[in-house]
Amino acid sequence: MRTCFAKKLFAALPALLCACFLQAQGPLPLSESELLCIQGEDRQQTYDFRGAVESYREALRLCRDSLRRISIQEQLARSLNGVQMMQFCSKPKVVARERFSLQDFFLYYPLPDRSWHPVPNALDTLGGDWTSPATYMPEGSRSVVFSAVDTLGVRNLYETHFADTAWTAPALLPISSGEHEIYPLVQGDRLFFSSQGLYGMGGYDLYVSRRDPSTGDWGTPENLGFPYSSPADDFLFLNTDDGRYSIFASNRDCPADSVCIYVLEYEPMPVRSAVVDTAELRRLCLLDPEADRKVVNNKAVLADAPKEDPHTARYRAQMTTVRQLRDSIARHNAHLESLRARYASSSEQNRASLSAEILAGEAQIPAMQTRLDSANRALQAIEMDFLLHGVIIDPRKVEAESDQEVVGADKAYTFTRKHPGGELILSTDL
Repeated sequence: MRTCFAKKLFAALPALLCACFLQAQGPLPLSESELLCIQGEDRQQTYDFRGAVESYREALRLCRDSLRRISIQEQLARSLNGVQMMQFCSKPKVVARERFSLQDFFLYYPLPDRSWHPVPNALDTLGGDWTSPATYMPEGSRSVVFSAVDTLGVRNLYETHFADTAWTAPALLPISSGEHEIYPLVQGDRLFFSSQGLYGMGGYDLYVSRRDPSTGDWGTPENLGFPYSSPADDFLFLNTDDGRYSIFASNRDCPADSVCIYVLEYEPMPVRSAVVDTAELRRLCLLDPEADRKVVNNKAVLADAPKEDPHTARYRAQMTTVRQLRDSIARHNAHLESLRARYASSSEQNRASLSAEILAGEAQIPAMQTRLDSANRALQAIEMDFLLHGVIIDPRKVEAESDQEVVGADKAYTFTRKHPGGELILSTDL
C-alpha cells in the first residue's frame, strides 16, 4: 500500500513542482502586444481615439495569434469610428442629470404609467439581466418593437402587430446587427435603440432608424454621435411629447450598478461641427447641466394627468405624511438592527459606544410612533369628513399614486417614478 502511494506521489511530483513554481512566480508577464491593447482601451475610454488607433495598430503589428488579431482589429475599427465621428458632434444644452439604479431607471422616464412589464414575459421569455429588466408596452398598443434573446443568446429586435384578435408572430427586424440590440422605442416614424454591433466606438451606442412610409420598412440605422453615444453604454433615447427635451441614459462616469439619466434641450435641426481637441470632447460628453436654469420649464412633461380636485389633493397630502412617517420608522428600526448586529460581533472596547447609540435610538421610537398615530388619526378624520359630505375617494388608488417617488424637485427638471406594469399577457399566435 505504501509502495503504491509512493509511486503515485512520484509520478505527480513534476506537476506539483510546476504548480508551486508558477504560484511563487505569480502570473505570467503580459506581452508587449497585450500591454498596448490595455493602453489602447484606456485611451479609447478617455476619448483619445487617435492615441488608441496608434496603440492598436502597433499591437496588431506585434501580435502573431490569429484569434487575438481579430479582437485587436475590432477594437481598432471602433477607435477609427471614434476619430471619424469627432467631425460631426452636436452641442445640446444640458438641462439635468440624475443617477438611478440600473434595475429601474426606466421608470423615471416621462412615459405612460405601468407601461414597463417585468421579464420574463410573453415577448421576452429569457430576459432579466441589466440589458433588459423590463419590456416597454403601453396599454392599448397595436404594434410593438421589442428586444429578446434568440437561440444563440444574442439580443435582437423583433416587431409584432395586433391583427384581428391576436398578435402576429414576431418578425426579426432586418436592421439587427447580429450582436446585442436593446431598449427599442418607437416615436412616430423613428425607431431609437442601442446596439453593440453597428457602426460605433464601443459599448452600446445610440441609433435611429426611420420607417419608409411607402413600404413600411425600417431604414439603415444612424449613430446619434457625440455626445449621445460614447465609449461607455448608452441607451433608451426618447424625445418628449411636448417637443422640449431629449432624454437618454448612460453608465459613463457611474458605478457598475447605476446609470445616469441625461435631459437635454431638444434640437429639431442639430448643428454638427468638428471637435479636434480630446479634452474638449471629454468635456462635451461629460454633459454637465447648465448653470443658468431659469429658462427651463418642465411642467408640460410632468402634467400627464388631469388636475386633482381639492378633496383628493387634501387626502393625498395627508396620506403622503403618513407614508413618510411610517417609512421613517422602518428605516430607523433597520438602522437599530444593524447596530445590534455590530454590537454582537464587536470587541468589548467598541460595545460601550454602540450600546449608547442603540439606547439613544430606542428612546426616539415612542415620539416617532406618537407622530405616526397622530397623522393616522388626522387621515381617519378626513375620511370621516368625506363620508359625512358624500365625497367619494378610492384610498387604494390615492395611496398607489402618492407612492410615486419624485427626484430633483428643487432642480431644473423633476423625475417622477412611474409604477411598473403587471404581468404581460397576450392573446397571441406567438
